[in-house]
Amino acid sequence: MRCKQWIFDMDGTLTDSMTVVWRGAPLALLQRYGRTPRADLNDVLLTMGMADGARYLIREYDLPLTEAEYYDVMRDVIAQLYETVDLKPGVRTLLAKLQAEGARLCLCSNTWSDQCRTVLTRLGIADYFSFIVEAQGVLHKSRPEVFFECMHRLGGADPAACAVCEDAIYAASTAHKAGFTVLGVQDAASADDAPAMAQVCDQFLPDWTALDWTTI
Repeated sequence: MRCKQWIFDMDGTLTDSMTVVWRGAPLALLQRYGRTPRADLNDVLLTMGMADGARYLIREYDLPLTEAEYYDVMRDVIAQLYETVDLKPGVRTLLAKLQAEGARLCLCSNTWSDQCRTVLTRLGIADYFSFIVEAQGVLHKSRPEVFFECMHRLGGADPAACAVCEDAIYAASTAHKAGFTVLGVQDAASADDAPAMAQVCDQFLPDWTALDWTTI
């Protein structure tokens, strides 16, 4: 196996949470305050980090919240929704095989690290990951720095020998342009991006059971 460092997204990549949580949470929060979401809300928020999304919702929907208060409410909404999510097909087998092969793994997610840890612990896979990086601010996945930081912390130096596993086109494109091996997995929340994902990913998979180990 050529790739000895593996960087995993969580939502939509390891877990089936993109629709349930990240499409559902802004709607649930706005409904708490009697606001009606616009039709393009999910598309607008998809490429934003947590902080940008918070400021956008507070501003555009005139929410009676400071940014700090917003996070408290959103954490509560998200925590409840995450209790309903499960792993995508093939994840347990994939992680066990990588561990047996001596690969080092980390999580790189837009979601708060403590929430990621709660979800992965409940699902029984937290111990596979050496660390969790929050992809926020200057480490947003629209820029390659976050992937290089993860690779270096995993002990790697060659992007081509480091696998980035994603479901979102903006993040997969960033990793591809930076020279990483990119493995994409399909998700219902980003079905329209499938043709573009197929172009930037070394493998674009219906689920993790379809991974071709001979090329990585």
